[in-house]
Amino acid sequence: MLIQKLLKKQQLNLTELAEQSQQQQKLLLASNLQLTQSVRAFMGSTSGLLVSFSLGCLFQLRHHSMVKLLRSVVGLRWFTKL
Repeated sequence: MLIQKLLKKQQLNLTELAEQSQQQQKLLLASNLQLTQSVRAFMGSTSGLLVSFSLGCLFQLRHHSMVKLLRSVVGLRWFTKL
């Protein structure tokens, strides 16, 4: 009798946890979808294209001597502030 009550209590707890897990999974999926849509909308906007183009240009210039000098000066200033 006691074992049956404990088992029933555990099964109820398990079903509640399973329902909570399903709800959390649905919320996570919905937020992931919303984030994906907002990223796509941003990348298609003017500001998103500008950011993407700027990062592409900076990436191409990463080995340029002036960029390396600028990085070392900024890094040195940041390091001396610590």
